[in-house]
Amino acid sequence: MTALPALAATGIGSVPFTDPDQAVGRILRHLPEVPFWPQMVRLGYAEEMLPQGAQGLPALEVDLEERRVRLDPRADREMALAHFYETAFSGDLGPFALPPEGSRGFAALVKAVPTAPAISALKGQVVGPVTFAGMVKDAADKPILYDRELTQAVSQGLARAAAWQAQTFRNLGKEAVIFLDEPILTGYGSAFLPISREEVTTLLTDTLDTIRQFGPALLGLHCCGNTDWAMLLELPLDILSFDSYGYFDTLLLYDKALLAFLERGGRLAWGLVPTGEELQQETADSLFRRFEGQVRQLAVLGPAAAQILSQALLTPACGLGYLSPEQAARALALLQELSELARRWRAAA
Repeated sequence: MTALPALAATGIGSVPFTDPDQAVGRILRHLPEVPFWPQMVRLGYAEEMLPQGAQGLPALEVDLEERRVRLDPRADREMALAHFYETAFSGDLGPFALPPEGSRGFAALVKAVPTAPAISALKGQVVGPVTFAGMVKDAADKPILYDRELTQAVSQGLARAAAWQAQTFRNLGKEAVIFLDEPILTGYGSAFLPISREEVTTLLTDTLDTIRQFGPALLGLHCCGNTDWAMLLELPLDILSFDSYGYFDTLLLYDKALLAFLERGGRLAWGLVPTGEELQQETADSLFRRFEGQVRQLAVLGPAAAQILSQALLTPACGLGYLSPEQAARALALLQELSELARRWRAAA
């Protein structure tokens, strides 16, 4: 596998656009080296991360009208799990492929790859197992996260969904980058998410290890708020994606884990382009100044600025799906400009 270009830009997932081909065209224009497939959330619930992740998982019901994924009360649990594991261990990733009706952005990106020569890698995303199991509930309205048997199946199924995306990218002759999206970890340590550190670590490690069993891929994890960063930095990750616009200072509090992560070659995906109201007040220059200041703060802890920059990717702080189409287009353009400014700084250093 080739190395990702330093300071390349990519995206997180959701977009507010409604034409998949136009959305991919915009992404390829602004993020030509590591484009991501867009989740077209304005086209309906099927395009959101939970129903996308439910493909192939046992005993679940996807209700597009009610906009929810839940444990199917009519399912024969024992038979559903037996069938799931028979399928999972067959080695066939097809049953875990993205559903065509819920992944129009994926199809559009795959179609566009042959005419986009600048691509170094393709970036995909899958809902993480903690978030999926924490948001899907049973008939008693209890998250299946607390059902160890189902949660293990979720881990194995989502790993295969991620592996299917990576395999598709490799078959196109491109390096695969796959992020697990774990927004629920912003509630880690609170009454909202009463799960132990060991349980989170085991679940995520099992998922990452399983993905790698199916072939090479650079694996990342995205968390869009504050969390126990040491817990994530100690995982077998290649990339940690975080909202550096809003939470850089909290990441610095975990300096030992952060330095160890960088020392072993881990990359940081700096979420520098805000996806909230702050977007309106920022320019490429103001975002670059923020990035420059953050890199210098991190360099004080030990790693040289050159090393930090060589192991950096640039992203929005989170998905763009809740912005207007005009705001999202501006965010992508700012991200491209920011990447160019950061590379000039690196070249001059």
